[in-house]
Amino acid sequence: MDTSSATTLIRKAGYCRCGILFLDQSGRVTALNPDFVGPEDLKIKEGSQLPDELCRLDPGQWLFWGRDWFVQAAGRKTAEILVFRRLRMADQLLGPYGESSTNEEMVRMVLNNPYEGLTVVDTEGNVTFLSAENERWLKLKMGEGAGIALSSFAPASRLAEVARTGIADNAQIVDLQGRTKITVNLPIKKDNKVIGAVGKILFQNTDQLEKLASRVRAVELQVERYETLLDEMRGHLYTFDDILSNNPAMLSLIAQARRIADSSATVLILGESGTGKELFAQAIHEASNKNKGPFIAINCGAIPGDLIESELFGYEEGAFSGAKKKGKPGKFELASGGTLFLDEVGELPLESQAKLLRALEERKIDRLGGTTPLPVDFRLVTATNSDLFTLAKSGKFRSDLYYRINEFPIDIPPLRSRPEDIPLLARHFLAEVSRREQLPMLKISEEASQILTHHNWPGNVRELRGLMRQMTWKAQGQTIEPHHLPSTLNKGRSRTGISGTLEEQLDQAERNAILSALQAAEGNRAFTSRLLGIHRTALYKKMARLGIDFNYKNDAPNGEWSRVGAD
Repeated sequence: MDTSSATTLIRKAGYCRCGILFLDQSGRVTALNPDFVGPEDLKIKEGSQLPDELCRLDPGQWLFWGRDWFVQAAGRKTAEILVFRRLRMADQLLGPYGESSTNEEMVRMVLNNPYEGLTVVDTEGNVTFLSAENERWLKLKMGEGAGIALSSFAPASRLAEVARTGIADNAQIVDLQGRTKITVNLPIKKDNKVIGAVGKILFQNTDQLEKLASRVRAVELQVERYETLLDEMRGHLYTFDDILSNNPAMLSLIAQARRIADSSATVLILGESGTGKELFAQAIHEASNKNKGPFIAINCGAIPGDLIESELFGYEEGAFSGAKKKGKPGKFELASGGTLFLDEVGELPLESQAKLLRALEERKIDRLGGTTPLPVDFRLVTATNSDLFTLAKSGKFRSDLYYRINEFPIDIPPLRSRPEDIPLLARHFLAEVSRREQLPMLKISEEASQILTHHNWPGNVRELRGLMRQMTWKAQGQTIEPHHLPSTLNKGRSRTGISGTLEEQLDQAERNAILSALQAAEGNRAFTSRLLGIHRTALYKKMARLGIDFNYKNDAPNGEWSRVGAD
């Protein structure tokens, strides 16, 4: 190789921080660049004999020497020059991915990210690297930051202290030449020894941090709302043990509901308002094999008809004006894996009933605006205080849906037909309110108890519970007396020798008529309904409401009929 070519190579080696060796044919070093950069273990100098592994390299061949060096041979017929170049960390990290220009650009973006200015210092607090963004901010040319003291432009920074102690700063608010920055400082270690530290700007100003904190608070509130919803869906539900009764018909009904709870049957709960239909629904869920899933309740009568489908089936983004940007799951999706309770199902619009029937049959739903059916796995329990059979006959309720949801009907008797439960429930509600409000427990006088027992209770258990809450605060002393009760209850008391209110007397007359017809028909329900001129379904409902369980063989003909059961 001529002298001018060797001089050029040596100059280039100084620029790229490489080591250049010139060899004779035996592999002995004849010359090297003055600022030779190479492996320390070789102890290379002019006249050194290189190891055989390096001498055997032909022109164009290369190898890795140790973990840190790349060596390549050059020459005409034999290796005349060896070039040593230290492997960059980027080369080691990227490995074979380093051939990609995209990945090289990625490394550049990480180091020169304009939103995360980087500063690296050694253990003496002198700068070894400034990202391009920091150089522009300090008005330095490329590379001019190397070697300057960090304290000269950021005296309040703790980066030098981190480099000295090796203890990281998670976040620090720093005034850098009149600008407030939020930084994080981390130690740099090699072979478990601190060799420096790197500081990264997390936020360019405190406004950015405040905006992020506001977004985090908003997310936390949303998560809290979801946790509350999940708590309502999965916890604090009533069980069959919470349904209190001494009434034989009610106890029989509870036993039947327990047996059906663990099945897949769709349950229709019937009963007047305030009888505890949702209480039964929750108990069925808790006793079922889906009790680990959510219990989702929706009152079909409380939602406008034009919104009910979006509540039940959900919607996709842009399904209608005012729809949420990312759409919204419906109650069917939320109830998947658990129980869906549709209260006041008789109020469901006819067009929505068809979709409900399809969801029951296919176990799939379509979101409003959606194109792909979504599979759902749920147990359906419905409730109503309407006569769905009559509504179906008149075309106001789909008959096919009626028969589908009526797989197992539960007809809860009104409170007036089970008077033995009134004192029991009254004491329970008094204890409940007294415990919650930390008030002394009240008693109910015998006369007041008689008034409660003879009241008609049009609002059923809900009315009784509300009255006991009133009494907790209203009654003076330790006992509830008749004068504490509302005048509407005292008006119901008999003062003329008439037994009970008009409705109670009508119930008794209706009970006697049904029992007489059953006796005449020898217990045949179909014949009994024809004798009375009513539908057989209406007969069953009346028998359940009045607590009639007639057995022709066992019941005596003298009118002493059994009043147990509601099935």
